[in-house]
Amino acid sequence: MVMLSIPVQPRQRIQYLDVVRGFAITGVLFAYVFWSLGTEPSSTYTTFDNIIDQAGYFLIDSKCYTLLASLFAVGFVLHMNKPGDKNRSLYIYRKRLLGLLIIGWLHALLLRNGDILAPYAILTFLLSFLYKSPTRTIIIAMIITFFLEVTLPLAWLWWKIPFPQKPSSGDSYWTENFAWVKYWYSTAIFFWETTFLLLLAGLLLGRTFIEKKTKLSYRQLIAIAIIGFGVGAICYLVLKFYTEEIGNLPDIGNSFIIRATVYHMINLLHKLGMASAYASILFLLVKNFRLTIFANLGRMSLTNYILQAVIVVPFCIAFNLFDHITPTIAILMTAVLWIFQALFSNWWLKHFEFGPMEWLLRRFTYGKTIARKEEKDQMDWMAKPVTVEN
Repeated sequence: MVMLSIPVQPRQRIQYLDVVRGFAITGVLFAYVFWSLGTEPSSTYTTFDNIIDQAGYFLIDSKCYTLLASLFAVGFVLHMNKPGDKNRSLYIYRKRLLGLLIIGWLHALLLRNGDILAPYAILTFLLSFLYKSPTRTIIIAMIITFFLEVTLPLAWLWWKIPFPQKPSSGDSYWTENFAWVKYWYSTAIFFWETTFLLLLAGLLLGRTFIEKKTKLSYRQLIAIAIIGFGVGAICYLVLKFYTEEIGNLPDIGNSFIIRATVYHMINLLHKLGMASAYASILFLLVKNFRLTIFANLGRMSLTNYILQAVIVVPFCIAFNLFDHITPTIAILMTAVLWIFQALFSNWWLKHFEFGPMEWLLRRFTYGKTIARKEEKDQMDWMAKPVTVEN
């Protein structure tokens, strides 16, 4: 039987992870432009607008976020599996998280209130304490985290604690942006559980495919893709057409614990199913195709993530597009910005080893100068397909 080894050779493994990261950052761009800038009322949408909007919700919304969060934890496992002193490696990684936290806070306050870098840094710092924990402990932590997300909003209602109010619009962009940052952090207790759950899942994936070097066959990967897509599609349809029925399920007393649990479980299965399908398909593609565009986007994922807001925010301010985005406008903006980022990433990596934000983070972490590349062929391995064990 032909077997795909995960992980394969280190450079090839990084190639695959960069491709997945590049694919995910593309989805994050799509979601940012489509739903985070403020949209026109859906009643004004054309037929094309509705098709693009619903396709985006089904194929992209939350799925690429799921991939990125899981990859973040996989990267942590990769770092900890490098040769050398583990305590030193852990110290270095936590220092890197501090740098990412600073970048994330600056990004949130100055550009994009929905920043994901700072939450990733804070929650991965907590995750780092579970690095040596047995698998059973991590699974228990995942279950506890899931039910925390379900029960905390209910507890707030039972205890009659007021929820923070969403900021009003009408102020300047940066004043309003700061108010939204304050709001997101004041309500983080209700939302960060999802991210932490995905990080825990990524930790398990890292242990399975990096530490234990588990192998998957073509047939297994295709099965994961088909089953994942099928589960994701069914769960999406249930949430879209049967939300009212879920809300009418019998429950415990006057609570809605069972209803909330069912809804959150279906939503989680939708995200994980689609994300696992994408990850499997991309692995199969990387084996046969270069996918250099996505690999370059992934190698500069931090730079490209920051660059999205650096370009989009001034553009929307200049043309008064905030709260006036339609799917047609969004798809055009996404396409133009994606092409620019792809070309920019390709050009930059022909001259430098790391993206500018990646260089800055590495400099903060290691305190070393990252030299300019001297030979172009140092990057040739990035374009190699993943090899297959026979």
